[in-house]
Amino acid sequence: MHRWQHFSNIRARGCDTVLRSSSASGPAVNSSHRSQEWAHAFFITNPVVQNSAPSIHTDGQPAWLLDYAIQDVGTVVPQHIWSAQNPSDVKRYGNVPLNMPIFFVHKNRINLGLPLLGAAAGNCTTLLSPGAAAPVGDGSTTCIRINWPGYTDWSTQIMLKDQTSTHNTITLEKFQNVCNCGVQVPGWLTSVQEAQWIRGEDPNWQVGNGGITKEHVILIGVVHVSQGSWQPILQLNHYVFSRSLHLPGLR
Repeated sequence: MHRWQHFSNIRARGCDTVLRSSSASGPAVNSSHRSQEWAHAFFITNPVVQNSAPSIHTDGQPAWLLDYAIQDVGTVVPQHIWSAQNPSDVKRYGNVPLNMPIFFVHKNRINLGLPLLGAAAGNCTTLLSPGAAAPVGDGSTTCIRINWPGYTDWSTQIMLKDQTSTHNTITLEKFQNVCNCGVQVPGWLTSVQEAQWIRGEDPNWQVGNGGITKEHVILIGVVHVSQGSWQPILQLNHYVFSRSLHLPGLR
């Protein structure tokens, strides 16, 4: 199952077409909308997104990047998509339009994601459009949320505006960097290593000594899951179980 199927459910309201630019298996799509420059991408037209610039134009029609084919380097961390649980929050945020997912695509439009260690060291030179404003909407802050298997939900707040006098939306490179810092020390990795493992969960997902560490994690994108909340898409640089059983993506 591909991540984009879950994103399609999120984006279902108002979406006319799903466009696949590669020939791999998936739903029926219009083959005339393929793009050699984006051979691993999925696009949609007419999404319910306000003030969001399209990723490409195909046959004169704007199209927005919905998902990216997973790379064969390791398991994508299976997370439940976060949703508000408080009844008042559900009522308040339930019908709020969501932004498109953001993927950290490289300039060759093939490679995807940045290892946590490399990104923390500022090694972002291959990121596509690093100086463009991150398409995160008009908010000044947001929450980064992670539902790592076997641990309780975790979140942290990050800034979405820079410190200039005009308080511009941060760039894609900066957004990647603050998401990365949120996942790393003193963020989620520190918190989860100090948290209690939930009994009965798959031990392959334990974090810390003898388990998964920041050396193993790649930040490949983020999904807008609710007003004021984004959820990272995380991939490992190895498989935690047999590839024949591998079902990448948010479950």
